[in-house]
Amino acid sequence: MKKIKTKITNVYNRYLFLISKKTLSFFNRLKFSKNIKIKTSAFNQYLSITSKKILFFIIRLKFMKNSKVKISVFNRYLILLIVILFSSLFYLSAPVLYNYGDLQKELTKKLLKEFNLNTALSANIIYKILPSPNFEIANVLLNTNADDKFNDFAQIKKMKIFVSTRNLHNQNRLEIKYIVISKANFNINKHSYNYINKYLKNKLSNKKIQIKKSKFFFRESSSEKDVVMLSTIDKSSLFYDKKNTTNKVSIEGSIYNTKYHLTLSRNIYKKNTTDLLIKFKNLNTIIKSKFVVDQNKKNNYNGKASINFSGSKINAIYKIVDKLITLNSEKSILNNNNFTFKGEISTSPFYYNLYVNLETINVAKLIENLSKLKNLLDEKILLNKNLNGKILFNINSLKGIKFFDEAKVDMRIINGKLILNNSALISDKIGEMLFIDSFLESIDNKKIFKSKILFKISNQKKFYQKLQIPKNNRIKLNNIYFELEKDLNIIDDIKIKKIILNKKTVNNLQNKATDLTNLVDLSEIIRLKNWIELKKFSSQIFSEIRKLN
Repeated sequence: MKKIKTKITNVYNRYLFLISKKTLSFFNRLKFSKNIKIKTSAFNQYLSITSKKILFFIIRLKFMKNSKVKISVFNRYLILLIVILFSSLFYLSAPVLYNYGDLQKELTKKLLKEFNLNTALSANIIYKILPSPNFEIANVLLNTNADDKFNDFAQIKKMKIFVSTRNLHNQNRLEIKYIVISKANFNINKHSYNYINKYLKNKLSNKKIQIKKSKFFFRESSSEKDVVMLSTIDKSSLFYDKKNTTNKVSIEGSIYNTKYHLTLSRNIYKKNTTDLLIKFKNLNTIIKSKFVVDQNKKNNYNGKASINFSGSKINAIYKIVDKLITLNSEKSILNNNNFTFKGEISTSPFYYNLYVNLETINVAKLIENLSKLKNLLDEKILLNKNLNGKILFNINSLKGIKFFDEAKVDMRIINGKLILNNSALISDKIGEMLFIDSFLESIDNKKIFKSKILFKISNQKKFYQKLQIPKNNRIKLNNIYFELEKDLNIIDDIKIKKIILNKKTVNNLQNKATDLTNLVDLSEIIRLKNWIELKKFSSQIFSEIRKLN
């Protein structure tokens, strides 16, 4: 047995020497290998333990055949399969012998020529066979070709360049199949925006660029203080759709923790037209837009957009001139009611000023749908510190509310706080309810609404008749002042902090003020379920007040 093992080992060594010699001779004859000197010992070190075991197995079987040992048909096919596998692995491993200095330059040229990507590749290149042959490159920079100092469009932690299995033995004839970019930070600013816009105007490669686990940042300068994260990218792809002659961009990610799916299409033969579709699944919202570039003016655009959500549809015509967007509504519906709007949005610095006119709104239904507003607040869309602006709502008719006929809502978002000061609920016959100091803010992941409200009563007779207060229990009443607080994360959490009748104001200095805060169980007011209970409770309150006076 010892003699047999010695004989097999000797045969194995002869085979290994023969394969090494012929293989090295082959590679040394290639053009790219002129400057490469590979020794047999170095090549033998490259052979894995597994490869050696496979080769040893093949040799042993051949020895056994020479020793007149019978081998079944199955075993012969198995041997053939092993040989093919070994040969394939050996062929796929050919790129490890490349000149990586030349490879770095070659890949840079191919990325620019085939994908129009101006990259700075690091020397940290690793060749991998699985899942298919690819070169993994760490710390790649992508720039916009701009002349300014701050022109790095993206910092890419990892880029994989997948190559065809054809011509792996020839470094100069490598074929790129597609690219995968992972863990990249993309910087959006004036230069990069123009770069992206120009990039999509020209025909993309029909070979895909895939982007995974990356982020978009708004960054006006290299300073870290100016950085604002806009969106994350879970997965994305860019490619040319030959059938439809269209550049296509697909992005799945999240904006302020809200999941979205964006698709952008631009026909290369209609470079002035772009179609955009954004879906927010958890918000049940779809945004569509088609915009056209003004051929005579570089930074001017005209377009139409529509927003669909919860049975409502907002249609808008917009125009972009440099950094200013002007909006006008077109056949828009909100909760089955027509409405109009107009306004402006400045992109630098970002600020919006909108005026919305609603024919009517059902207050009861609006309260029922407050949970959807809560979702928007939870996702940090409305309360984002970088989305400052003002929206003025003029509501001509209110339904589902007893006291008031119309409303004016002055909604401002400043540094992450939603402010409702100067908003009012108006009754043509009784008076108006003014929101003096009212705001919504995020505190420790809680959405807290605080408000100081003054109900100014212009017609006392109509007020008392509405609540059905007996004449003998009525007092001279100019206003009702109260303060309340609500945690939007808790459904039934409303706290009334203070109630004062005839609070001293500029227009009310004569009537005696009555503080009900400590005289009335304020929690009872919260528990009132309907209009009948409110009238009954109000009658009891004024009866007690009359006794005090």
